[in-house]
Amino acid sequence: MKLALPLLTIVALTSAWAAPGPAAMARQEPPAAQSLEAEGVAQIVTAAELADWGRLRRDPEALLVAARMLDEVPLRAGSGGDPGVAPVLSASSLRQEAAELRGNRSVDDGVAVTGSRLRQGEESPAVRVEREDLAEPPQPAPGAARQRQPVPTRPAPAAPPPPPPPAPPPPPPPAPMMGVASSPFGEGPVSTVKRLGSRESWSFEIDARGAEILRIAAIGDGDTNVDLTVRDVSGKLLCADGFGDHYPVCTLSPAAPARLRVHVVNRGALWTRVQVLSN
Repeated sequence: MKLALPLLTIVALTSAWAAPGPAAMARQEPPAAQSLEAEGVAQIVTAAELADWGRLRRDPEALLVAARMLDEVPLRAGSGGDPGVAPVLSASSLRQEAAELRGNRSVDDGVAVTGSRLRQGEESPAVRVEREDLAEPPQPAPGAARQRQPVPTRPAPAAPPPPPPPAPPPPPPPAPMMGVASSPFGEGPVSTVKRLGSRESWSFEIDARGAEILRIAAIGDGDTNVDLTVRDVSGKLLCADGFGDHYPVCTLSPAAPARLRVHVVNRGALWTRVQVLSN
C-alpha cells in the first residue's frame, strides 16, 4: 500500500503537465476566409503583370494568355467612377495588342475586308476596271467620214418594286454586363474606373466584412506610378503599397466588420486612368 502512493503521485503529476494551460485552452479565432471575388482580384493582378511581361518582350502569346485569364473573371460596376471611361485592362484590348505584335494591320491601314493587302494609295483591280468602264469612248479623227448611226431605242424603265414594309423596332438592349455570366470567381470583383490628373489623389470608403480577406488593387494604364493606402476610421495606416509600379495591391483581414478608407494617388506628371478592384 505504501508503494502505491508514490505511483499515484507520479500519475497525477504527469496528468497535470499534459493538461493544456489557460492559453492553450483559450478559443482561437477562426482563420480569415478568402472569398471567390478576392481570388478574382488576385487573378486580374496576375494578368496585368503577365501583360506587362509580354509587352516588354513583345510576346503576343503572353498577352493572349492574360486575356484568357481576364475572360474568367466577371466584373461588377462600382459607384464613384467617371462615366464613359473604358476599363484599363480588358480581354479585347489585350487581344488587339497581340494582333498588332503579330504584324496584323487593321482595315484603316489599307487591308480590304476580304483580307487582301494594298499599299497606301493603290487601287484595287475592281476599282481600276470600274474606272476603265466609265472612261469616255475614243473620238474619231478630224476629217473622217461620219456615218449616221441609228439611235438605239431604249426600253421603258420598269416600274420600281414597292418598298418593303418597315422592320419592327429592335428589342431593348439587355443591361450591360462586364465579364462572363458564369465563372469560378462568384459574382466577381467590383470595378471602378477613374481619371486622375498629375499628382491627383482619390479617396473613398468601403465597408469590409469581418473574418474575411479583403483584397484591393489599383491598376493604372502604365503611364505613371500609382500608390495605394488603406486606413481605418481613426486614420491608422493598415496597408500601403507604393513600390513604384502601376498596379499596387493591399490585402487585409479585419477581425470584425469595419469601415475603411482607400486612398489612390497618381505619382506621375501625366494624367492616367486607374481601375480600382475590390471584393
